[in-house]
Amino acid sequence: MSVDAVSFESFCSRFATEKDCVLALYQAKWPNGFCCPRCRHPYAYVISTRRLPLYECQACKSQTSLISGTLMEGSRTQLRLWFQAIYLHTRPAGINALQLSRIIGVTYKTAWLICHKIRHAMSLTERDQLLSGIVSLSDAVYCDRPVPSLEWHKQEQPLIIGASGEPTGKVVRIKIKKQNKVPLKNRYDCPDQEIFIRENIDPTAQVRRIVKRRIGRQRNLALVRLCLDAESFLGHTFRGIGPKHLQVYLDQYCYIWNRHKQAVFSELLQACATTRTITYPQLTGSTLIRSSRPKRQYKVGSSLAG
Repeated sequence: MSVDAVSFESFCSRFATEKDCVLALYQAKWPNGFCCPRCRHPYAYVISTRRLPLYECQACKSQTSLISGTLMEGSRTQLRLWFQAIYLHTRPAGINALQLSRIIGVTYKTAWLICHKIRHAMSLTERDQLLSGIVSLSDAVYCDRPVPSLEWHKQEQPLIIGASGEPTGKVVRIKIKKQNKVPLKNRYDCPDQEIFIRENIDPTAQVRRIVKRRIGRQRNLALVRLCLDAESFLGHTFRGIGPKHLQVYLDQYCYIWNRHKQAVFSELLQACATTRTITYPQLTGSTLIRSSRPKRQYKVGSSLAG
């Protein structure tokens, strides 16, 4: 039975030890067998004296850790807790950092970092998978406020949603991208779709550009509802998201929606095993300033989301 079809308790039983997780992570990182990151040699000696095994290439003698080059690189959190976090991120309802910290027993900051790293892998995966076939477009607004003013509310963010569809009209894949407010005349102005088309749609796709407004008789109700569902997901799970991190949360929604009939855990584990890690300063935009004392650091300009 697929791990996606079991309960969380059964999943934890299946990956109860670090050894269980080491075997699964090895297969996700090197599905065709070991490959030296330096010389591409296929054989290595295993050094098992550390918490996680080291692999020494039989050709160039370089050593590489199992988590080197993965999302878990540099993390002291046990692999079984990482696996639990990845599994919980595959559920349609999602999970926030506070919930994750309570379930797997880590600090809020550690849970926040794990959540953002997993979203980073989701976001990169979604970036590389273009919309194809018959593609429909619509504009939308995150956190739309029903007010008569033409001015943007600070929480409102313009969006463009694109959807690959079948000839029957059924939507099979979506992308939702946050747009820049600055070029827009007012909150009813439509963002330029050309950049979205270049970056997110296969050049061979047939693009339907009838819908240019989220309002009016010709609006695509299916796409409007999907954006509302995304907003509801972010509001229910994360209590709303600010503009700084909004895109990665939208990517998470799209990642899960696009795979709602697939075995998500195995694919997400492989994405985490082949995606280079992202650091806390990179996520928060903080800058580390070194004083004349080499062992002391000051962090400025950091901010946390969700």
